[in-house]
Amino acid sequence: MRAWPKGLCPACVTSRNRLRTGCGSAHLVCVDANDTEMLVVGEYLMAIAGYAMIRHALTTPSEARPRVDEIRRLVTRAGEPPYSLAIPLTRHEVEDGYTQWAPRYDGPNPAIAAEEPVVRRMIAAAPPGVALDAACGTGRHAAELAELGYRVIGVDATEAMLAVAREKVPAADFRLGRLERLPVDDDAVDLVICTLALTHVEDLEPVMCEFARVVRPGGRMILADMHPLATMTGSIAGFPGDDITAGIPYVPNLTHHVSTYIAAFLAAGLMICECVEPRVDEAVLASFPSITFIPDATRQAFFDAPYLLVWCLERPARA
Repeated sequence: MRAWPKGLCPACVTSRNRLRTGCGSAHLVCVDANDTEMLVVGEYLMAIAGYAMIRHALTTPSEARPRVDEIRRLVTRAGEPPYSLAIPLTRHEVEDGYTQWAPRYDGPNPAIAAEEPVVRRMIAAAPPGVALDAACGTGRHAAELAELGYRVIGVDATEAMLAVAREKVPAADFRLGRLERLPVDDDAVDLVICTLALTHVEDLEPVMCEFARVVRPGGRMILADMHPLATMTGSIAGFPGDDITAGIPYVPNLTHHVSTYIAAFLAAGLMICECVEPRVDEAVLASFPSITFIPDATRQAFFDAPYLLVWCLERPARA
């Protein structure tokens, strides 16, 4: 579907035996606690066809049935390239992974393209003030906030990301820090933005309590990340080079269910103002290289499925 946010999406393979980059995220099958696994292209295509069947087998079985023949063909050709191609998947922890990714993080990413219109609309709902870009990365939101007239504080745990952000937005105040222990004073900001980062956080509650601490009463928070359906079905933050056949380094995503978000919001005393679930549309679907091989299965598997989860929250004003 993070990303496949955050490197590569379903079955990233071209008809010339090479996988292509450009979708900005990853949605892969074989991910576990080992440092390296092998992704076999044909097996991944079969997984997509199977997922398409899951979505349609009980409601419209006639539409799911062609996937059976498709899987048979893939099995028959499993020993042929590109279906036999095995690609190393190398797992990295967050800081190491994003340090390596920083120089090219701002490349095309369908998750960012789907998130930004929603986030920008939410930002525009209030006048500028002081904004915290939490887990600011390379400063893409910090740059927009500065252009809108905000005084911007950016916090990230990765110095390599902050170096890019400082060059991009020299007027902003960028600080090294973690979401669970923000280097920001109490009641210091009017707006907190945190996007494509919370799926790397094990426990949401301490983070939400930190957001509630630094935002002023009446202030807002805008959060966006991969939808739990995406992370449950293999979404990772992949950052391959130009030749994906050489390997796909990635940072794993954690699954936070909607109820987990809500529980963390309530524990921090935050009020939900809006929740938006951008779905896989034609633009996102076009970034999935599996379209080249199994277009009908790719569409059946992913089209209109929840892709992102975007929240607008408020810290209630004091009585």
